[in-house]
Amino acid sequence: MLRARWWWLLALLPVVAMAAPAPPPPPAPQVQQIHKCRVDGVATFQRHPCTDGQAVQAWEVDVVPAQRQHAARIEAIRRELQARKRALELQRRPSVDPRPRRGSPSPRRRTRGSPGAVIALHHQPRACAKAKRRRDAAYQKAGMARSLALSRRMDDAVFDACR
Repeated sequence: MLRARWWWLLALLPVVAMAAPAPPPPPAPQVQQIHKCRVDGVATFQRHPCTDGQAVQAWEVDVVPAQRQHAARIEAIRRELQARKRALELQRRPSVDPRPRRGSPSPRRRTRGSPGAVIALHHQPRACAKAKRRRDAAYQKAGMARSLALSRRMDDAVFDACR
């Protein structure tokens, strides 16, 4: 039931995502050199060139991809939280229009569902009490030999009268 009231907000999520400000441009790639050196038979990795010509290998590494991925994930989370916040704000808005209308003594109530007839589920307390008295009298008259059909019929009558 609750879903039926705000399911249409899901259709607005792409619009909200498009309306969000563009993410900041990615930072310029930063390249760092890594040198593999052998010192006393042990391989070490360092940023500075090896001393005494013990270099085994050197290569360049882009150090920004992890930062870009992290920033993109944070931006996606921020957009999702903003969309959830907007959805909750729309859900919590009052259903009464605060603006007074001309020719109308009181503000009109907005309907969120399809218009239709309202059927009262609660009947008069006197009718409920009367149905209970009839059921008790029928149970006393039938005694312990009452049938399941009688019990069902009388309980249904009380249910209909008291709901």
